[in-house]
Parts: sequence; C-alpha cells; structure tokens
Amino acid sequence: MNLESDYVHALLVRAPHEFPNVWLFRRNVGAGRLAERSYFRAGIPGQADLYGIGRGGRHYEIECKRFTGLSPAQKRWRDWCDERDVPWLLLRVELGELPAQTIERWVGELRVFLV
Repeated sequence: MNLESDYVHALLVRAPHEFPNVWLFRRNVGAGRLAERSYFRAGIPGQADLYGIGRGGRHYEIECKRFTGLSPAQKRWRDWCDERDVPWLLLRVELGELPAQTIERWVGELRVFLV
C-alpha cells in the first residue's frame, strides 16, 4: 500500500465485518473544472476522509493520515466537530508498520471510538 487512499480502501473493505452497527463512507473533498465555464466543489475543505452513521443516527468523523499532519482546514474541521460534540478521530499510519498491522491497529482504535 503506497497511498493513503489504499489504507482507507482496505479499512472500508474490512469495516462492515468488524462494525455491523456502523456504516463507514468515503467522503471526497475538492474542486475542479468540468469545462471552460463549468466549475464544481465537492464537500467542505478540511472535512474528514470518512464519516460513519450508526444506529439511531449517531454520526462520526474519521480522518486518515499517512506520514503527514493536519492541514489548517482539517484543523478547523476538527475544531468545528469538537465544538458541536461530533465525535472526531485521527487514524495515522505509523512509520515502519506493515499495512496489515496498520489496518489491524485502526480496527482496534475504531472499536473504542465507535460506541
């Protein structure tokens, strides 16, 4: 696994088996040009990579990082969530850790978080 998106994908494949009461979804954030005069924006800058919805509508925000820190926009999103009591979690890839070890650790961290 070379990219952050590879880790996110591996987690999303495993999540339904590990967390049957919470569905995790990938969120795409960004902007682009479709044509000469056509422009679109997806999401809000800084929003977390994943969001989860649990029974009763419980909502979770999950940011995944591979060897980098949070951008200023991601810090603003984290703080926005904190101010509103929206659960927010940072999952990190650790240097020297095998990808399978990372996903296993993330599953353990999510077990504690997704309550």
